Amino acid sequence: MGFPIHLIDRAMQVYPFRETDRVTDRTVLTIGNFDGVHLGHQALIRKVVEEAHGGNCASAILTFDPHPQQVLKSRAVPVLTTLPLRLRLFEALGLDAAYIIPFTRELAGKSAEEFLREYLLDHFRVQRMIIGYDFAFGRNRDGTAQALEALSRRHGFDLEIFPAVVLGEDVVSSTRIREALSAADFALAERLLGRAYSVLAEVARGDRRGHELGFPTLNQPARDPLPIPFGVYASRAVVDGRAYDGVSNYGVRPSIGKRDPLLETHLFDFSGDLYGQLIEVRPLAKLRGERKFPSLEALKAQIAEDCGQARDVLKRVR
Repeated sequence: MGFPIHLIDRAMQVYPFRETDRVTDRTVLTIGNFDGVHLGHQALIRKVVEEAHGGNCASAILTFDPHPQQVLKSRAVPVLTTLPLRLRLFEALGLDAAYIIPFTRELAGKSAEEFLREYLLDHFRVQRMIIGYDFAFGRNRDGTAQALEALSRRHGFDLEIFPAVVLGEDVVSSTRIREALSAADFALAERLLGRAYSVLAEVARGDRRGHELGFPTLNQPARDPLPIPFGVYASRAVVDGRAYDGVSNYGVRPSIGKRDPLLETHLFDFSGDLYGQLIEVRPLAKLRGERKFPSLEALKAQIAEDCGQARDVLKRVR
């Protein structure tokens, strides 16, 4: 079915969804945004993989890009996981295939039954579908879990509605994780995600201002807004399987007159060219907010101070 998108080397196959494609394998399927791939998503996906293996079926996931709320609300919505990171996490959970549906207003205007028929039944040999308790699709979100139960009986496939996962007093949800990250509460976000919050994105060429200041950086433009406040963070980045301590700035860099949000990270004890590579950066603690400095010398002095503070912080969170 089509050609995989080779964002990273993987065993899981990744496909752009096309209306002309057909999947011949019997499939256990789930569908949703899965922004965050948090503990609740992980439990659901593991269930999909388990059911597929037990029934000699393929395990598959349908996800959307861009985030539906960005299209429906016509504004930028902070996302918890970049698409490359979502795919990497899907693969780690053992899925056989991921299908990416471009989310458009036309798609949002289809009824639940139209969407079910055109995007699922006409393309997949669905034996069983497992969805989250709060998933809804179709025009006006009329394709609720309860409505889908009736559609599953009509169209002859099994349906399971996966319950919420609760951790302490918190229902694990993308909304709750965004709230934690907007407050720079990385400890709570990590508990709900089941891993440290991170950004996986391609390193782009910048204006080399960091080199001029003596602090070269990895520049990762934010296609979608990050859920963390503008500011400076003690961070770690994973390069070729090795973790490097560093300091990151997320924001618009007002001291040098920039406007587009950017995550830029200076790695300690590292030198090398990473342009074009997918690098994972994990902000671990907020050091200060982003602010404008009166001169580049003042900015340089503050970066040096930030580096020292980040080293101290990271010693405590190893």
